[in-house]
Amino acid sequence: MWKNIIIHPKKCTGCHLCELYCSFHHFKINNPSRSRIHVVRSEPYIDSPVLCIQCGLCINSCPVGAIIRNKKNGAINVLIDKCIGCAQCVFVCPYGAATIDPVTKKALICDLCDGEPECVKNCPEKVLEYVDSTKAVYYKNLIISKLLKKESVPLEPYPK
Repeated sequence: MWKNIIIHPKKCTGCHLCELYCSFHHFKINNPSRSRIHVVRSEPYIDSPVLCIQCGLCINSCPVGAIIRNKKNGAINVLIDKCIGCAQCVFVCPYGAATIDPVTKKALICDLCDGEPECVKNCPEKVLEYVDSTKAVYYKNLIISKLLKKESVPLEPYPK
């Protein structure tokens, strides 16, 4: 069964260790700008990691077929040799999780570290959890329902 990363945003302290472990795993350098996960701070003082939810919208946006789904673990994989750095994946990602690497100018999208996500293993606050897809769907639905509850806007009649 495929797995995915879920986030417990209330636990995040904004330490950015997830970004460092991610960049080190992929590039052997501690550089948050080369990470595939980003901790975003919003006011009033709320930090939360943002990463790819593996929805796959980027796959069909790629004009050269450089983005594929790994059949073994369900992760999105960027074929670096094929990627032309056009950033179409960045534009279609609804979560801002796809970025362009500042050094290689190629797409950076979470690949779940081949099924052993470094960000999950090394988060001291256990903000991130790598769970089976059924549990991930439950948590995603819960988060969306809370967001809609906070941000719901009453529908008004269409203006005449």
